[in-house]
Amino acid sequence: MQQAPDIRIGINPVTGALNKWPLLCGAMLLGFSPFCAQAQSTPDSDVTRQGLVAKQDATPASTNDGIGDIVVTARKRSENLQSTPIAITAVNAADLAARGSVDLATVNDIAPNVVFKTGGATSGATFTPVINIRGIGQSDFTINTDPGVGVYLDGVYLGRSVGSVLDLADVERIEVLRGPQGTLFGRNTIGGAVSVISKAPSTDKFSGNVDLSGGSRAFYSVQASLNVPIASNLALRVSGMYRHRDGYVDALQYRDYKLGGERMWAGRAALRYQPFHNLTIDLSVDHTERRDPPAAIVGLQLGSVSTTSTAPTGSDSTFFNSGAGPVATAKIPYISVDAPRCASDATFRNNSLTCYGNTWLAGTTGNNSVWYDKSGQKIIPTNVLNVTGFGATVALQSAIGTFKSITSYRKFDTIFYSDLDLTPYVIFQNNNVPYRQNQLSQEFQLVGDAFHGRLNYVVGLYYFREKGDEAVDLLTPGDIPAALAPALAPTLPYFQTTSRFINNTSKAAYAQATLAVTDRLKITGGLRYTDDFKDYNVSQLRAVGAALNGSGTQQSKIWTPMANIAWQATDNLLIYGTYSEGYRAGGFAARFPGGLPTPLPSFNPEYVTSYEAGVKSTLFNRHLILNLAAFRINYRDIQVTATVANLPGFTLNLANAHFTGFEGEARAILGSGFAASVSVGYTNKTLTEVAPGTQSSAGTNAVVNITTASRLPGPAWQLNGQLTKKFELANGGRVDSEFDVHYESSDSNSVANYAIIEQPGFAVANARISYSFPRSGWSAAVGARNLFDATYFTTKVLSSASGSAYGTVARPREAYLQIGFRF
Repeated sequence: MQQAPDIRIGINPVTGALNKWPLLCGAMLLGFSPFCAQAQSTPDSDVTRQGLVAKQDATPASTNDGIGDIVVTARKRSENLQSTPIAITAVNAADLAARGSVDLATVNDIAPNVVFKTGGATSGATFTPVINIRGIGQSDFTINTDPGVGVYLDGVYLGRSVGSVLDLADVERIEVLRGPQGTLFGRNTIGGAVSVISKAPSTDKFSGNVDLSGGSRAFYSVQASLNVPIASNLALRVSGMYRHRDGYVDALQYRDYKLGGERMWAGRAALRYQPFHNLTIDLSVDHTERRDPPAAIVGLQLGSVSTTSTAPTGSDSTFFNSGAGPVATAKIPYISVDAPRCASDATFRNNSLTCYGNTWLAGTTGNNSVWYDKSGQKIIPTNVLNVTGFGATVALQSAIGTFKSITSYRKFDTIFYSDLDLTPYVIFQNNNVPYRQNQLSQEFQLVGDAFHGRLNYVVGLYYFREKGDEAVDLLTPGDIPAALAPALAPTLPYFQTTSRFINNTSKAAYAQATLAVTDRLKITGGLRYTDDFKDYNVSQLRAVGAALNGSGTQQSKIWTPMANIAWQATDNLLIYGTYSEGYRAGGFAARFPGGLPTPLPSFNPEYVTSYEAGVKSTLFNRHLILNLAAFRINYRDIQVTATVANLPGFTLNLANAHFTGFEGEARAILGSGFAASVSVGYTNKTLTEVAPGTQSSAGTNAVVNITTASRLPGPAWQLNGQLTKKFELANGGRVDSEFDVHYESSDSNSVANYAIIEQPGFAVANARISYSFPRSGWSAAVGARNLFDATYFTTKVLSSASGSAYGTVARPREAYLQIGFRF
């Protein structure tokens, strides 16, 4: 698959002011060079392998013809995108290549009201994303925290966010559904769903491709795929990739070591067998490995993150800077040689390397962390991820519809390191060693119609089981209780290991039907019943003494209905309205700053009720597609990580809110080879009720009261634009060019609204120009990601426990050259 650049436009990361010249430069560049035409996709088999697939016409629309149809199966059946009454964005392989997309995070820059950021929360790993749609999603990565946006690979739900930053090497298309999908897709899709569809084997012809890329910061990539027709009813497809990128934030306490890099490889094999004309069997296996340095995290403020006090924040910062603590543990190097002056004199603390303070900050290009293992030995950290999946899909066409069975087994194991003090000292460090999960899922579907096509229906059964464990070594000398200090002093800086174990099952049955009241008016109703069961165990083990253990079980039985009315006012105008419900499963607390309580604190499911109205229009002889949607979401029993009386720092159901917003998407053929697409998303999030006494960072000098006036995280505005041009040459060659830009407004990054971690608005842009040689299969391209080298953060975090604020810096400009061959 070809790749294109991710160009990021200039907005000052401090002031948020838009740097206008890059936009003008981009416009001029497009005016004088040819930019890529409407992307096309290779048509898939008539048998859809899973429930969320988009297909585009085999014959693409040229810049002189109308825009071709896009077929989606978001409702488990093939439908024209413009006739499907839901808010959905479909992106095919060619457009992903033109944009220079390398992984699933690209949807952040394509679909409106979608946030998909890497390097999330406190993990220190780039493969733990933050994913939100319409302001609802997940930012934590712990094994007992469920997603709020469902990510699907070939129809299979991925139960954990870790490892869901999927590579796009042999992807056919991506689908993004906005709004709760509680009926057809079930739990943990209260924000929406993102589905990745792999390319399927074909018996049509022997074919393949090889793409070689190289660029700045030691970026190089190899991608290859091969389609082999074995017989008239049997085909094999194999693909593989390798990608390397150097980091871009200097680990200043190491020699020639940079953070934020990637080193990964992946392979996939798929077999399609059609023993009878009405029976198709698809088998697949995939494997991915990553060996990355930690994420490109830099400090923003260290030692004290209080706005009301100059004293150190949190027990760990206070312990190091003041030296006040148990005699057995309050000793150098676990306290400062200049304690207690580092605590009492803020000016000295922020200017002396002997203290834990802002003197260790190194801007957006440096990090002074030193990572240690459990025994206290300095290490060169490598974040490890191994993912393996097996899939089997069987589709049987019958007189009453298509029966489908989707079976999958997937597993991953990972290790990652996070130093939250960002200094050479051991003040606060988490080592996730290991983090593992395996899951088995089975879904049965029947998709059919009756009454001469007047009634369409889908019914299904679903089963999901997962097991997992996560062990976190905590290196925090300042947390050791005085009573245990003499016994634990020999194992410093290690304090304890918290291990979490999950054994979860989910069973569901669902049905949805659409009745054509007239040729123009259709009504749809659906209902899903889900039975979730969670079994959670947690232990805390220290070098000395017995382990502390806790456990809990939770069961939820929930109905999620939906209703939709769609009026095809004209052949080119669809008006619809939708009512839908969804929920995210409950669970148990993951972190225990004050020790392991009995019983374990738990939280219940959170719920959304969504009202949506939309218009889909095809105008000017198919030269313009304009789709609009407006929504209101009532969000109840929101799971918030905060503090109330006697429950410090746990996830609890603490708030209610309502969200309102809109989305607009337009695609246009402009003539003379030009085409354009634009999307805009806006979400206004308002807290309507917060439990009295809810606070963030209680017990420290960074306490913030959370009230209905608090701003929920996530940008209010997102805008995306793309301009492409196709230029056919007299010799039969073709030049394709593309320029795209993404803008999002400011983000609080936390309901506590700490000013230090607010991300100002920013814009980024990508560009690519390619030449396809005539009648040879060869192509060459040059491009750049973050073309204007904008500096901004993908995420920011304030940790009162470590007394630090820090952020993950986005990848800077990356220019590249790509050579491709298709046969």
